Amino acid sequence: MRVFDKKGLRSAKGLLLPYTEFKLFSDLDKTEFNGEKAKKIVTSAEKLLERDIPLLPASLYREFATVGNRANFEGKFFLRRDMAVSFAVAEAYENKGRFTEKLMDVVWAIMEESTWLLPAHLYCSPHYSDATLGPVFGDNSLHGLALFAASTCGALATVYMLCKDKLDEIDPVIARKMEYSLKERGIKNFLQTEFWWGGGLGRKTNNWCPWILSNILLTTAVVEKDTYVRERVVSKAMNYLDNFLACYEPDGGCDEGPAYWGAAGASLFDCLELIEDMSGGQISIWDSQLVKNIGDYIYKVNISGNRYVNFADCAPQTSPNAGMLVRFGQKTNSSFLVSFGKKQAKYGDHFFSASHMYRSLKWLSTPYVKDENCPMPLYSVLPDLGVMTARECEESDKGMFLAAKAGTNGEMHNHNDCGNFMVYYNGNPVIIDTGVGTYTKQTFSPDRYKLWFMQSGYHNLPSFDGIDQREGGQYRATEKHFDESERSAVCELRDAYPKEAKIESYVRRTSLCSGVVTVSESIRLREAKEIDFHLMLASKPELTGEGKIALPEGRHLTYDTSLSVELEEFDPVGMNTVSAWGTDTLYRLHFRINTDKCDIKFIIA
Repeated sequence: MRVFDKKGLRSAKGLLLPYTEFKLFSDLDKTEFNGEKAKKIVTSAEKLLERDIPLLPASLYREFATVGNRANFEGKFFLRRDMAVSFAVAEAYENKGRFTEKLMDVVWAIMEESTWLLPAHLYCSPHYSDATLGPVFGDNSLHGLALFAASTCGALATVYMLCKDKLDEIDPVIARKMEYSLKERGIKNFLQTEFWWGGGLGRKTNNWCPWILSNILLTTAVVEKDTYVRERVVSKAMNYLDNFLACYEPDGGCDEGPAYWGAAGASLFDCLELIEDMSGGQISIWDSQLVKNIGDYIYKVNISGNRYVNFADCAPQTSPNAGMLVRFGQKTNSSFLVSFGKKQAKYGDHFFSASHMYRSLKWLSTPYVKDENCPMPLYSVLPDLGVMTARECEESDKGMFLAAKAGTNGEMHNHNDCGNFMVYYNGNPVIIDTGVGTYTKQTFSPDRYKLWFMQSGYHNLPSFDGIDQREGGQYRATEKHFDESERSAVCELRDAYPKEAKIESYVRRTSLCSGVVTVSESIRLREAKEIDFHLMLASKPELTGEGKIALPEGRHLTYDTSLSVELEEFDPVGMNTVSAWGTDTLYRLHFRINTDKCDIKFIIA
């Protein structure tokens, strides 16, 4: 759905405030920093004062191309940006001159970087080849514009806005070079090039689109004084945001998962707030049902506290900013999202990120959200995305919770997991989706599905003579049916597997009733095969015999005794499971049967 076009907002011409009249955070009565929050940033900045500005040598940049490691370079790259924005906020709040010298040095170091593209994003250079270093000499258009090039613009624009005068006292060249760099590497690049992430080349968009735009819009709002250029940037941004919204189904479900919603749906919200600021409220789409649904998605996939349904490339925990959730709900007239935002405040209302500076500055300029209790819905469904959640109790830290997925294997940040499910009890994991490993060169390469955690065999799904699901939009769940009265999801999974699996029909039904999760499997094959059902766990279960298994959190699994059972303990290579699950070992239960048809149930109570 193209929301801006539908409202006739195809151009920002004549709709923006002049630079001199524009006000950032136009919906706030006061925009000075909240003292309690600012003091926390000052404390962080003081610690950063003691650290050296990290070097970024060519050899470190080349590690991604030579050995596939992206973390070593990125850690130092991001530290530079964290230093810059922390020093700028601390100095703007204190006004004592304690941070200006180090701020000058780190800003200068960032501007002297040959490219702001990460090694993993070098392909976004307009002149990309097989080079292992950014080909940035000779022409500024070669810099390219990707996620963290744009967020570098947002970070430096923040420094410019908060500390230009203080840096001018040292040498006006610093701010002049910042303005030049931001226009050349950010604004001009954005206007002169069509980008795949904006949908301008016929590509499906993802979180890159609103995330990048939020930083380009902030940069333009703060640095660019020419009304014509400001109108061009906002007009192109609205077109790209329409491309982004057109990739969403009506239910507003994020196929990248809740961890990426903070960069997708939440960055969309940042963009809409920025455009509202720049237009003085003349450009507004808050009444869009799709925009409301995109906001509401996040509470529908909450398990308890900071635990979320982690389908796709997601860790099991994430922390969307409470204040942003409350504002999102207020502007879209979603009372439940407002209440959920207040509930989440009890788990920590903190947001300061050099990659999302508009949201960070707004967080700094608002009081802490007062936490309130919020009863959670007993049943939620995203029918287009194919995700259902059900819980036993409105209190999210009590009773059984079930999430089930139909969907396709052609999603953004896809795992081959059609039909997967997870079970929690009292807010804690019982049956899990293991999540995603540390990003390397392989993660987004043709060898992605050689990684174990991308494969359906390491999700709560069966294999057929070792044949797992395949990637691609043609591999999908069909005949989806969701029933609120039974808190159930039913889907046909035949087409999620390749033809050599010889599946005539595979219907899975998952339900939660009276605190009992039931997974019913009805399978018909064209020939007998060994069917190996898998269940993934983060804690060791106990095989008690006679069709019973003791699971974590005092739960028990009952299974058909015609199945042979085996417990596999394995080292989750490439995944930080200590951070995700508090363990360096994961477990996979195998339930095997050799047959051409079966009707069995797994019951968790």
